Amino acid sequence: MKKSILLIFLLLLSFAGIASAKTAAWISLEGDVDPGMYEYTARAIGDAVQKNPDYIIFDINTFGGRLDAAFDIVDTIMGIKNAKTIAFVSKKAISAGALIALSSKELYMLPGTTIGDCAPIVQNSDGTPQIVGEKIQSPLRAKFRNLAQKNNYPELLSMAMVSPDLSVLELKHKDSTLAVEAAKYEKWNAKEKAFWGTPKVLVEAGELLTMTDEEAVALHFSKGTPESRDAFEKSLEIEATHEIEITWSEKLARFIANISGILLILGFGALYLEFKTPGFGIFGVVGILLIATVFLGQYANHLDDFLPAIFLVLGIGLFVLEILVFPGTFFFGIGGIFCMGIALVLTFDITSIPAFIPGGNSSAILPILFYIIGCALLATIFPIVASKYLIPLLPEGWTPMLKADLETAKSPTENVALVQVGEKGKAETLLRPVGHARFNGKSFDVQTKGEMINAGETVCVIEISDGRIWVEKSEDFSVS
Repeated sequence: MKKSILLIFLLLLSFAGIASAKTAAWISLEGDVDPGMYEYTARAIGDAVQKNPDYIIFDINTFGGRLDAAFDIVDTIMGIKNAKTIAFVSKKAISAGALIALSSKELYMLPGTTIGDCAPIVQNSDGTPQIVGEKIQSPLRAKFRNLAQKNNYPELLSMAMVSPDLSVLELKHKDSTLAVEAAKYEKWNAKEKAFWGTPKVLVEAGELLTMTDEEAVALHFSKGTPESRDAFEKSLEIEATHEIEITWSEKLARFIANISGILLILGFGALYLEFKTPGFGIFGVVGILLIATVFLGQYANHLDDFLPAIFLVLGIGLFVLEILVFPGTFFFGIGGIFCMGIALVLTFDITSIPAFIPGGNSSAILPILFYIIGCALLATIFPIVASKYLIPLLPEGWTPMLKADLETAKSPTENVALVQVGEKGKAETLLRPVGHARFNGKSFDVQTKGEMINAGETVCVIEISDGRIWVEKSEDFSVS
């Protein structure tokens, strides 16, 4: 009986341990705060919410950046309902990074980290920074005040991160602690001042509040200073984590945004050079490409969603170039096949590989590639074999293919033996470089050495080899 009770007790303990195990989704906010970071944050939060974690943790390491992007990130984080949000400062959360950190329900900081200094600044004409006026500081203070009220951070000290003219004093009486503006403290009467005793200056006038990890704990911003990420997860009983990583297209969009100023300068400079030179050449192409990169770069973060379609369109475009512009070069054709092959691989669902394929149930890439290539070859060969051997067996009226005898077919052009080297004629079609030309009233297939010759221009036979007639443009217009 005692053994049964003990077994039940151990089972209950194990179930309690399983129930207390937590899951977390990690989102890394690193680098400049910009629209690219907002796009990534919005997408990452959407992915994290789908995993239904207990915590969504924002790993913050930034010196700040654009205020509009920070406001968008803050509003997105504040909209999270079904998971507890935690800001985890791994190195620094300065300026807009501090604003983002306070948008989470709780804050933790690793040893040696800092947070604060969120005054909005602009650069003067000489490059020196200058704090902007009250018109910008006022809504930013209101945002800090709102976050402090909703997430239980010290309200007055939060505003001290924004306003350099705000001096804050700390007053203590027994176990009570009070933070008050220095300007308001000066208006107190002698009895109130005597009750609280000598104040301690927390923030000097003309300074912005910036805290170390220890100061953030003492001022009731941070919940703790874990030694490492593992120790932090252990303290919250987190057993399973999901890393929501930034995609290559999101990195590309942020990189383009960071160098957009340089690209615009180079782009307009190239267009100016194009304007100063006759015709349209390389400067115009480069200028248009650089400026287009800047304006289209904001959509680069969605490229990974359309990458198979991009490779497919690129492959078709290379095939069109091979057929219509550069026939016979094979370079563009091979490139088109390669791009369409990549599109095929990207669109293939790995989970659909049959179980009988060796390695099909593993993450090995080689069996998967062999299977995809085999499917592509089968899809290419089967129509060829069917059209050559199977479809012709169908009765008349049931087959889409013509059954006419090709022995009686006649080429629209004449035999090359009827033309001699040095003979002149007229191009019947545009030679680029293959086309038709007429010699002595008869039409022949001809080819140039790469020269483009318009229809109606005079051509001269320069070589006849391997059944081909090679021609070049002639200045003699005396032929009929």
